[in-house]
Amino acid sequence: MTILEEAHHSLIIVEHDPMLYEDAQELTEYISKALKQASYEATVLLYSHEVDPFLEDLTNLADRIFHFEEGPRESPRLTAKTWQKMKDQRTLELFHN
Repeated sequence: MTILEEAHHSLIIVEHDPMLYEDAQELTEYISKALKQASYEATVLLYSHEVDPFLEDLTNLADRIFHFEEGPRESPRLTAKTWQKMKDQRTLELFHN
């Protein structure tokens, strides 16, 4: 929390680590309030790889929440013709509209 209080930047990025709250779940309320206070003077981005109960508690006071979830991707399939072009390519091709 000291880091948040002493941060004097226009953008603050915080990476969420749920292991910090496993033994002290009551900290989520204090951290949430500190994030809200910091947001009065800066843009605060709380980043997490996945949603967990601690993250949900931290976002209780948030003005906006953006949740992006990426589904499974198929690997691109290259045809023999495309592979030949790529194999011989030295620079990016120029495309005209």
